[in-house]
Amino acid sequence: MSNKSHDEIFSDFEEITNHYNRSDQYFDILYDSISSTIIAKTPSAENFSVNTKKSGIVARSFLGSWKEVAIEANGDLNNIKTKIPKVSNKGNLIAEFDGWSLNKEIKPKIDPIKVPIDEKIEKVREIYTYLKNSDDRIINVQVKYLELLIERIFVNNEGCKLRQVIPRTRVFVIPIAKEGSVVDYDYFIKSGEIGFEIFDSIDNAVLDQVVKNSLEMLKAELPPAGRKTIILDPKMTGLIAHESFGHGLEADQILRDRSYLKQHLNKQVASEICSIYDTPSLEKKLGSYFFDDEGIIAGHNILVENGILKNFIYDRRTASELDATPQGNGRRESFAHPVNVRMSNTYFGSGDYELEEMISEIKEGVMLVHGYFGMEDPLGGGMQCTSKKGYLIENGERTKILKATALSGDVLEMLKNIDAVSKDTLKLDGGTCGKGSEDMVPVTSGGSYIRAKNVLVSPG
Repeated sequence: MSNKSHDEIFSDFEEITNHYNRSDQYFDILYDSISSTIIAKTPSAENFSVNTKKSGIVARSFLGSWKEVAIEANGDLNNIKTKIPKVSNKGNLIAEFDGWSLNKEIKPKIDPIKVPIDEKIEKVREIYTYLKNSDDRIINVQVKYLELLIERIFVNNEGCKLRQVIPRTRVFVIPIAKEGSVVDYDYFIKSGEIGFEIFDSIDNAVLDQVVKNSLEMLKAELPPAGRKTIILDPKMTGLIAHESFGHGLEADQILRDRSYLKQHLNKQVASEICSIYDTPSLEKKLGSYFFDDEGIIAGHNILVENGILKNFIYDRRTASELDATPQGNGRRESFAHPVNVRMSNTYFGSGDYELEEMISEIKEGVMLVHGYFGMEDPLGGGMQCTSKKGYLIENGERTKILKATALSGDVLEMLKNIDAVSKDTLKLDGGTCGKGSEDMVPVTSGGSYIRAKNVLVSPG
């Protein structure tokens, strides 16, 4: 199967799908192929791995619960018919959606497949060497490059005939600084649905700024503790949107009575100037795609609008049970993993403030930047998010640089205390998210700057 053209795979899948009548049962089949390259360099090691076209097939039918069969790409497709039985009168157990067709391939400016591995390794080495030689106080540098090429072909008995080929690339850089007995760092991430041209946007000026940010941390002081007016940068707002809020909106958690947000649908959960979205259809973001792994078109999910909780995040089954419209959030890590309700690009919408205006109105507060740790609490609604650095705000100006600063307390209390949102262009950072500690999928999160009053902060 992995050597067949996509037209041949479509033909094989349609033959199997026609075996199952939609009025009797729902059926779909997915081809999943992934190629990856990972290069990582530190002072003690230089590692790389190349995996070309690991592929497989998963088919399933809904018979009150999912009956699912996964095989390697070169496996016998007839096993699917054997292991997934034909039944009668179960087609209405899950909602039906309109079929549609798509064949979309994102073409990067520089196709990583055409770039020799030696050239990729050399590019990582160049960044490493430049950072290491930039200042005597940079004692350790870590550079990681990740590229993925993912192809998914999907057919179901509702008339879906879908194919997408998506490149995903990510560069992660940490220059670690030391002066006297103080050791600290900042970090830089660049990611998206792009190719090897990702390095075009990582020039010496960008790297110089990364080094400057790490060196600044050597002078950072411990943040204050207590309730303060805070400003969060897009990385920190993304942590709130994804970790503290988004996981509680996943509809499988709603059905299990494991979300504090279940009782809040169509109620106020945030300030009226606050809107939050999950949008897999954004262009060129790490968490974007054209359709999810259940054949649902990638949409635009308005989670919170003007402070009111409008929607949960659904896959096919949860949308069916809750009589909702899914926006493309049924996702698999691969054919060997189950479909789960998953976020994609989750973010706060922009407002109408200038950032400097937001700062100027604060007599005493803290600005938290570069979020780097967040813990989900979908059952209790608690918030535990930490920034890598911060700034003390005194009399309307940023003054001292602060070390890692933690936010804690009740998520909804913080959201309702938001009193300003900046008009900055949407900024999203990419990474991966697991369902628990497994089933990893690419996501992004972010937004613009937000200000909130009376939020509990402490050293992180």
